[in-house]
Amino acid sequence: MHRLGLAILCLAVMAAAAPARTAPAIGPWLGAPRGSFDLVRGVGDAIEVSGTVRDPDSASALDVAILVDGERVQRLTTDRPGGFGEPVSFTTTVATDPGLHRVCLRLLGDSFGHRTVDCRDATTAPPRSVDPAVEANATGVLVTPTGVVAPVLGVDGNDYTVLTPCGAEATLSEGTFVERARVVIDAGHGGSESGAVGVGITEKNLNLVVAELVVEKLESLGISAQLTRTWDYRVPIKTRADIAAALAPDIFVSVHHNGGARRASVRPGTEVFYAEGMPESERAARIMYEEMVDALDDYSANWVSTVNEGASLRLREEGDDLYGIHRYSPGIPSIITEFVYLSNPSEAALMRQVELQELEADTIVSALLRWWWTDEDGSSRGRQFVDSSSSGTGGFDGCADPPLVGNSPLARRESTLALQQAELGRQAARALTPALFLATDPAVD
Repeated sequence: MHRLGLAILCLAVMAAAAPARTAPAIGPWLGAPRGSFDLVRGVGDAIEVSGTVRDPDSASALDVAILVDGERVQRLTTDRPGGFGEPVSFTTTVATDPGLHRVCLRLLGDSFGHRTVDCRDATTAPPRSVDPAVEANATGVLVTPTGVVAPVLGVDGNDYTVLTPCGAEATLSEGTFVERARVVIDAGHGGSESGAVGVGITEKNLNLVVAELVVEKLESLGISAQLTRTWDYRVPIKTRADIAAALAPDIFVSVHHNGGARRASVRPGTEVFYAEGMPESERAARIMYEEMVDALDDYSANWVSTVNEGASLRLREEGDDLYGIHRYSPGIPSIITEFVYLSNPSEAALMRQVELQELEADTIVSALLRWWWTDEDGSSRGRQFVDSSSSGTGGFDGCADPPLVGNSPLARRESTLALQQAELGRQAARALTPALFLATDPAVD
């Protein structure tokens, strides 16, 4: 990724809110006090930390220092409830300047010296940047009992009037209301619209897996994020944009994986599309492209590309945005990512690996942090071009709403994973013909 320090920082951030695990000791001292963080997370303009320390050779309290960017900001003396060598937990909150920070845990002692035993990375909340008109019209969304994300049209007591994925109105009295989100993450395609298809993997499912990982990683940093769909159902493009508008996010990211290219390339043919007339959308796309290509630099594949690789603006002949994600989201910086080509067997093989799915999610988060916290423009090999051709998907024709209440067996996280496993067995048996590799764009309508 761009800049070694930032790369280490952003990748390490993902572990910040992970379940407790033994940190690799910065010095393996047998019998010496040890400890690790359980949680390091930005909360507003502060960082919340918790962890566990223990001294195998003592029943005494331990002195602990919390360092931020190498400077001690807080010293704690743990209370020992009793018992020789028992672990002791600690929790505290430290105020700090806005931005990305390195947080370390240091044990203090006269007998064993001062020892740094764990370090994590965290970010305080990025500065809020929302178009006032978008904020004024935001109404929030309701996540229904089956996991469907529905823009709220009105509230009457305990009843919510919502917009269904296919554009109908419905009234629900149960669900989870989400008022705002800093980031809206769109898992492209879904339901009857599969997107690109490669050996052992289908785009709609991969999009959702990566989108879910991005949301988890953002929320572990204290940055609110919301998916446009949480399982495998169809959502027209206009509804996805309505979800974003209802949440008034800083940025709207639509996650895709490409299909169709056959031209051999020495580098990945990554594409990121930005919205016309929105400088912050273009800046985000340039940073995202740079991060994605840099992240793939350590991996080998028989890459393919088109002339549109890079951060690009794709217009209709009328001069406005081709993609509905941009066209229907005025005032919201939006980008569409196309990480790799699933239609290329070599690249599809990479994306079947959990490591690459995690890498892509880390890369998206890293790019968003750069977009928030720096004034950098990134780089681009893309272009502005007019191309009104469309895959014909993303509209309301033939749309059937998923169940909003009840126990839909599809409305569960494991359904996506099960579908991927089924694809792997089913498609491996197919002949590798050109017809298998579908040339797809993000839905346009």
